[in-house]
Formats: sequence, C-alpha cells, structure tokens
Amino acid sequence: MNGFIRDQYWGQSLISYTVMQMLEPATREACLDVLRRVSAMAGSADYLLIAPAETFHLSLYAIAPVRSDFDKDAWWQIHGEQALAVFRRWCAAQPATLLRFRELRVTQTAVVAVAEPQEVVWSLRRVLRAEVPQPPGGTPNYDMIHMTLARYAQPEKLPADFAARVMTLPLDLKVRLFEPTLMRETAYPLLGGKPVETHALRAPEPIMQENVT
Repeated sequence: MNGFIRDQYWGQSLISYTVMQMLEPATREACLDVLRRVSAMAGSADYLLIAPAETFHLSLYAIAPVRSDFDKDAWWQIHGEQALAVFRRWCAAQPATLLRFRELRVTQTAVVAVAEPQEVVWSLRRVLRAEVPQPPGGTPNYDMIHMTLARYAQPEKLPADFAARVMTLPLDLKVRLFEPTLMRETAYPLLGGKPVETHALRAPEPIMQENVT
C-alpha cells in the first residue's frame, strides 16, 4: 500500500461557511497546466479527483468548517452577522495582494500548492479567530497558505514514487487576492454553493521610486 486514501467527503452534500478567493481565468489555466503534469506522474488523470476549473479557489479561512459535524446553518443564524461585520472591516482595510505559490506537497488525501507566507492572510485568520465565536470543535489552525489542486480517485493505483516525483516539479503560480468571497458551500469541494458576500480589496499602494539624477 502507498498510504494514499480517497477523500471521504468528496461529492457529499455538506455545508460550510468559508472565506475564499476565486481564481481568475489565467490562473485557472496555469493550475490546469500543473495538473496535466501531476496527472502524467499519477499514470492517468482517472486516478485523480479534480474539481471543475470554474470552482478553483484559494480557501483563506473556514469560519464553519466542512469537516465539522454540527448544524452550520443554525450556527450561522446566531453568529453570521458578527462574522460578516469582521469580514467587511478586514476587507475595507486591506490592499490587494499577489500570493506566490512555489511548492507542491503531497498529503495522504491530496496534492496541494503552498504559497510563500503573507501577512494579509495571517491577519484575516487572526481577526476571525479572535472576534467570532468558535464553532463546536473549533476551526483548523493552518500554519500555511495552500490551495488543493487534486485529490485521489483511485489511490491504490498511484505509483509508489508518486509523492517524491510530484514534489520535484517546479511551481510558480501567482494568485491575486483582490476580491475575497464569504461562501456558503453546499457540496464538497465547492461542487455546489452560493456567495454570501464578496468585497473588493483596496488598490495596492504605488511603489515610489527615487529620482535618479
């Protein structure tokens, strides 16, 4: 056995409330190019679970996580307005930012792209954890910024050296964090859902250059 498993939540009707950034068309195409190389190393695209390109997104913070077993809609009825107020305030204060994904990692259930650390993401996570009541079981305390590219459809058929080979692939994905959405997800992973609110971040500050004489 290679240690990989199929994600038990794939395709299930599950509710979550998550802050995410949907990917722009050019970024989706860049992800698809990476996935073609990952599929080649898997031996077949049929061995992987890949969501429709239009659903590709970067999850920034799970306010009511998909993997927690409680009534998320009931919880949202009580705490949703508070969460939205924090989300709106954060969006109003933040400039748009470019996230750079430089590394591929292979976990037990997925292939993920990992970004360089960015304070803007850490600040969102800090303020939501500090100011919104934690749901039953808490929320994932991620220590990285990552984007899931693929999960496993037939993990038993993946080559024994799949992880080692994938992690040697060069990666240079640029994702603009400019218009985050607080999404009510209804099927995992974002195979169904509807935005609650979307807000544009401020334009980035211009880079000042000294006059050269």
